[in-house]
Amino acid sequence: MPSHIEALVSEKCSPVDAGSPNASDTTILVNPRSFRVRDRKRMEQIQAIARDSDATAHIVHGPSDIAEALSLHPARGLKRLVIIGGDGTVQAAISTLLENSGTSLPKLLALGGGRTNFTARDLGTHDQPIVRLKTALQSPERFRTEPRAILRLEQPSTGKKLYGLFVAGALVDHVIRDCHQYRAQNRGWLRTGHPSSLWRVLQLAGTGRLGRDAYAAPPMQLNAGCLGQMEQPIRLMVLSTLQHERGLINPYADRGLGDIRITAISNNAKRFWRSLPSLLLGRGKASQSVDGGYLSGRCESLTIRGLQSVCIDGQEWDFCAEDDVIISADDKIDFLAQ
Repeated sequence: MPSHIEALVSEKCSPVDAGSPNASDTTILVNPRSFRVRDRKRMEQIQAIARDSDATAHIVHGPSDIAEALSLHPARGLKRLVIIGGDGTVQAAISTLLENSGTSLPKLLALGGGRTNFTARDLGTHDQPIVRLKTALQSPERFRTEPRAILRLEQPSTGKKLYGLFVAGALVDHVIRDCHQYRAQNRGWLRTGHPSSLWRVLQLAGTGRLGRDAYAAPPMQLNAGCLGQMEQPIRLMVLSTLQHERGLINPYADRGLGDIRITAISNNAKRFWRSLPSLLLGRGKASQSVDGGYLSGRCESLTIRGLQSVCIDGQEWDFCAEDDVIISADDKIDFLAQ
């Protein structure tokens, strides 16, 4: 973390920056390592807004900090939870809430502080985090409530249980992990700036088209109920409960029923590269069926065998590939949207 952020944290946010757990029904979690809030000026603005509104603010760096902060606020006394960070910070907060929930859950306001901010973008709260924070605390009537189902990934054989809103597997997981490593090298604007992820994806796409990528599609067995089944090496797989109505990318066919949206494309799917632009926009053709290596749409539950690694809201996780992973979306959380 930059030294000026460390100083700010130690001076003003250790462990709680404003008020007491009972001073307000709103708690703010701020991840100072997030890409869009990691400068001193923005951190000071967040602190000032919290103090002026008698809200409780916590600096958090990861799941353990989030769990500690939320333990200070009984679920019945917390009405709103504001999260300023990336998708991973939102995912960690949701996991903590669902694992330790009482009779009710607070409404969540996800303000975009990361690079991609899929969740905040889906809810119309991804830009201007400082302005939206002030509005939420001073004029809450300007926000509406939108429920979102939460993906739950369970592997009974290992006892692993994970939660999230967007899951990337196969090639997409491979690309995200590669981008993480690429940025971690921390040399130059193209590795650390806004275009770093796009730049790296373009590089990987170029090597992939030239046949120079060593990535191997993992064999999987997918059972998506009425949507279909597939047992092939999977080239690309994404899952979500987000609506993707505000962005250009919406890679799910408009068919099936349920809160889980899935697109899985086998390594044997014909005309993959030619079809990819239309697939990313959710405009796949009716001929792109399970028999042809394309499984896309909505389902109520999903079972996958062969799933070894995924990125859940940008966070890297591993499973035992030999055992089933069961995916459901029974939990719902109310988000604040604009």
